[in-house]
Amino acid sequence: MRDLERVGGFLDRVLRGLGMPDPLDLNRLVDGWEDLAGEPWGTRSQPAGLDGGELVVEVDDGSIATLLTYQREALIGRLERRLGTPLVTSIKIRVARHKKGL
Repeated sequence: MRDLERVGGFLDRVLRGLGMPDPLDLNRLVDGWEDLAGEPWGTRSQPAGLDGGELVVEVDDGSIATLLTYQREALIGRLERRLGTPLVTSIKIRVARHKKGL
């Protein structure tokens, strides 16, 4: 078991060195999005990716994207306070592409 513990510690250091977030923090961000983001963003958006501190937030339409653009810094601050870590340093917003039904 000692070898597995050493490998796990080594992998954690390598992943952090590559800029990868802690898997537990990432899981908290995704699973707790509604509570972490708060209203109105928690129910009108969802996290779609995280790369080097840049969170990709997906919204349903352009009007929500416009509103969130003006509130990015407030959302980043809220996430940092709620997570207790500066996991998110910037936010990229994209409008979801929905598949058209028949």
